Amino acid sequence: MPCAVRRLGRKLRAVDGRPAFLVNQLSAPLGANNAVLCARGRRHLVKDFPGPLSIKSVTEGSVTWSSGGTGLTVDRDSFLVLNHGEPYSMEIDSRTPVSTLCVFFQEDFVESVAGPVTRAGIDPGPAPAHFLPRLHARDLRILPRMQAIANTPLADQLWVDEQFLELACDLLRLNREVERRIRLLPARRPGTRDELFRRVRRGQEFLHANACCELGLAMLAREACLSPYHFHRAFKQAFGKTPNQYRNELRLAHARRLLETTAMTITEICGAVGFQSAPSFSSLFRKSFGAPPSAFRSAS
Repeated sequence: MPCAVRRLGRKLRAVDGRPAFLVNQLSAPLGANNAVLCARGRRHLVKDFPGPLSIKSVTEGSVTWSSGGTGLTVDRDSFLVLNHGEPYSMEIDSRTPVSTLCVFFQEDFVESVAGPVTRAGIDPGPAPAHFLPRLHARDLRILPRMQAIANTPLADQLWVDEQFLELACDLLRLNREVERRIRLLPARRPGTRDELFRRVRRGQEFLHANACCELGLAMLAREACLSPYHFHRAFKQAFGKTPNQYRNELRLAHARRLLETTAMTITEICGAVGFQSAPSFSSLFRKSFGAPPSAFRSAS
């Protein structure tokens, strides 16, 4: 285990004489137990680390994890799933502090949950649980549950155990939904559908990393090695929205964060997230968050 991870450990305390769960508590190498690690800093380096099944998220700034030769950029409105033994690298070198929140699962823990979820019987055994990487847009279950665990620094172990079980179930549900989307792709053979989804994913990952830039459909299609028509059609079936709708959601989420955390004017934010028309930006923002940018900032 990298030394940078070991330094995150803290001593275990007790509540009413009973053991208590602590965020960043590591009594064994990653993968021996379920663990939550939070870190904040300007510099950090991980190189080719084959860790356990994990979920990577960022609560401040953005981080690019590299796996399989692909850079995957994660910010507050996305998260990354990496399988057990899948080597990854990441480097933070930032003028402003970056905060990460990562969950590492005990080896075979999620598989033990997958058995009862997918099989009948009183206590069925583990079932294979290989997760389809990698980058996912923010949801209403996984990130809020991770943040709830991290924000309860001195939690009762039973409550924490239940949260990890629910988190494993959430991950399995997400995986089944991704598999369902793959089956809907316009291809007859399963191998062709898998390859098509892999290519569309490359376009989606590129969109996450460049959401505030001016992008054309042809550029996204080139990243996916598909024709513009085929990419657009497959993207909509894979993610339930067009590339333009998906990009606008990413831009609006970024605008919301800037409204909450900076003193930038609304016009400056409009340009910073990639919109060229302030009225169009205000209209889309109201539609997504129930209030125009000015009212949202006042309420925040």
